[in-house]
Amino acid sequence: MKNRVLTTLVLSSLLMFPALASAQSPAATPTTGKIGILNIQAAMRNTAEGKKALGDLDKKYQPKRQDLQKMQQEINGLEDQLQRGANALSEAEQARLSRQLEEKRKIFTRTQEDDQSDFGADTADTLGRLEQKMARVIQEFAEQNGYSVILDLVAPVYSNTGQIGTAQVPVYFAGRDVDITQEIIRRYDAANPVAVEAAPPAAQPGARTTTPKPPAKPPAKPQP
Repeated sequence: MKNRVLTTLVLSSLLMFPALASAQSPAATPTTGKIGILNIQAAMRNTAEGKKALGDLDKKYQPKRQDLQKMQQEINGLEDQLQRGANALSEAEQARLSRQLEEKRKIFTRTQEDDQSDFGADTADTLGRLEQKMARVIQEFAEQNGYSVILDLVAPVYSNTGQIGTAQVPVYFAGRDVDITQEIIRRYDAANPVAVEAAPPAAQPGARTTTPKPPAKPPAKPQP
């Protein structure tokens, strides 16, 4: 996080220095390089590869989420049982159910935290691989189109447990042609095509299924 903030401050300073120099020296030559902005988080998540990778990751953790839902239902059932039986259950039975409820809550909390940590780490690893590949696309785009600086509008904020949010980089005005997010997505997809899973063949319209006819019965023998 400190590195991202420092980078943002350095880039902001670089943008300010030409303006200060021109104010102090009227004969100074103006900067001709272009400046671009993008939302790299949105760009990575909206590429074809990003959608597939994050979708596969979501499917991977779906069984764990279902297990957590079942655990939550069991906790809700015990809570309801204790509330409804407050006057009917013996003290010993209430104490037993309370201990069971407390144990299930602890297991649920621990399991939920572990799953969230694992999911966050896998998501960060997936986005990290995408970011490395996207950085090459951005650099190539900048060199081909004469950009001096390209800024990321949304910087991720990390803690010891992974990404905990984002920080918006303030931009008070930007022309439409300055935001290059969609162009970077298009270039990334072109450079990193994702194989489309083949769909099962559809039945042809108008096709009829014929039912085999039963074998013909032999002719009856004439009566003597």
